[in-house]
Amino acid sequence: MKILAGIVSGVIILFASAALAADVPVELTLDRNTAEIGDMVQLSLVFNNTRGVPAPRLPDTPGFRSQYLGPSTVMSIVNGVTSASITHRYRLVALQKGTFKLGPYSFNLKGVAYTTSVQEITVVDRGQAPQASAAPASSPESDFNGRIFLVLAAEKNKGYRNERIPVTVKLYINQLGVRDIQYPVLEGQGYVSEGFGRARQYRETLGGAGYDVVEFRTAVSSTKEGQVTLGPASLKCNIIAKKEPRRAGSGMNDFFDDSFFNDFLGRVQLYSKEVRSPELALTILPFPEPDRPREFNGAVGQFQMEASGSPTEVKAGDPITLIMKISGSGNFDSVQSPQLISAEGFKVYNAEARTTDNGKTFEQVIIPLSEKITETPAVRFAYFDPATEQYGVCEQKPTAIQVSPSTEKNAQIVDATRSPSASAAATRVLGKDIVYIKDDIGEVRAKGVFRHQNRWLPALLLAPFFLVAGVYVFQRRQDRLSSDVRYARKLRAPKIARDKLKTARAYLQQNKTALFYDQIFKTLQEYLGHRFNIPSGGITADGADELLSREGAAEDIRAKLKACFGDCDSARYAVAAFDQASMKQTLSAVEEMIDYLERKKR
Repeated sequence: MKILAGIVSGVIILFASAALAADVPVELTLDRNTAEIGDMVQLSLVFNNTRGVPAPRLPDTPGFRSQYLGPSTVMSIVNGVTSASITHRYRLVALQKGTFKLGPYSFNLKGVAYTTSVQEITVVDRGQAPQASAAPASSPESDFNGRIFLVLAAEKNKGYRNERIPVTVKLYINQLGVRDIQYPVLEGQGYVSEGFGRARQYRETLGGAGYDVVEFRTAVSSTKEGQVTLGPASLKCNIIAKKEPRRAGSGMNDFFDDSFFNDFLGRVQLYSKEVRSPELALTILPFPEPDRPREFNGAVGQFQMEASGSPTEVKAGDPITLIMKISGSGNFDSVQSPQLISAEGFKVYNAEARTTDNGKTFEQVIIPLSEKITETPAVRFAYFDPATEQYGVCEQKPTAIQVSPSTEKNAQIVDATRSPSASAAATRVLGKDIVYIKDDIGEVRAKGVFRHQNRWLPALLLAPFFLVAGVYVFQRRQDRLSSDVRYARKLRAPKIARDKLKTARAYLQQNKTALFYDQIFKTLQEYLGHRFNIPSGGITADGADELLSREGAAEDIRAKLKACFGDCDSARYAVAAFDQASMKQTLSAVEEMIDYLERKKR
């Protein structure tokens, strides 16, 4: 045994020394190994067990033109050990036919030397590529049954409309290597889902078996009453499985059959897996009618209100701004502006809402019309508390103000008993009675212009017809906006995208990477949701690519869309991997994609 232990120790030291002396290996992969001239091929450089490696510059490759698409960070769980890796993706455009070897490429990044593997690709003339072969055979489903599954659970199965109900999606893994775990997707209608936060990982025992658990948390709020079906939830990942069964043999064979050496010797294979959870039924109750406040507009939660008005000393006709802050816990999307009680004597404008980290703020402008006003209107906000199943009312008493008369001059009063024409006639100076006869009439010049010769007369005559036609077109458009939801959403899509990209551009200038990519992700979701009339919250990279594929979008546009979604996903885990240049490239890609879709006729 001592001899065996010595041999094992020597082998481990030998492997460790070789790893330190040699370059760190990088996995180079291609999405396909056969392409036609002009095709785009995606090349990926996978850096395992790290997330902070910057994007290397790909060397010039004969026969191809390359372009960097962006990074993608993934999380893996292998034998209970969690690790992360970063993948830098490039687009290669095939320029000439032949068989090419891509790699090995060597990089020196942050003082560490990296060397990639080698891949071979064949480029043929257009129309000469063989039909794509079937996807690699997946591992038998029976090998995975019971060892990986998804559970969808809600904090409670009964609630009220607009109530925020916490939901968890748990991925259970039993003695399996799993990597490339994507965020879950919630299916179903009749509710609004928030985004998933950072995943939590821990161990749990079920039925006497130990499981690695990856838990995702979100919250949903129903938009209708009655029975609502939540889910199913689905999640995509890759399962790491051995290519050949474990060999029985000596202790030495068992030692070298460990997963580390299997991975090192390449005797593993990735199997794509989509895990789905059962559906979950929710019962959504109507709001109780007894004691329902008149000011209640559907806000559900536990809220408090603070209200103030300024300035308190104004002149009649000057504006006063009421600031009403709603804080607490609940569904702030259901919170609408508080109501003013008895706003007589004021001109009232619509309130503007602003969502903050800890609540929602409304700013409303009111204008006192007379110096007799002595206080602002009272403010009242009503909500429904699902914990107590009772209504609550927050009220802010009026604020004392001092209104002075306006400094504008009043119109001059005219005495109606006196005739202005008579006064003017009395002061008018008349000419002489006799005008002498002239021998020559002198220069003759037309006095005034005849109305029928006025060049604007045709336009004035046609103006009523154009006005009627304009009103008709405007009314038809308004009717279509109110009846055709798809048309209305598609029409609003570019404006919403421009507003959100304006905010993203501000985050870019402030170098707020996390906020920038979060705004880009929301922009893509909301634009595509309005553009194709689908719920925005459930749009993913794959779903968006499918939409653009049905639209007949160009391949480069679809590639940029996937890259943008990948960058937004990566920014959640590796903010430091993105610099100003990457953010500008992402913003430019989003603008180009939106401009392309807006110019493309459906």
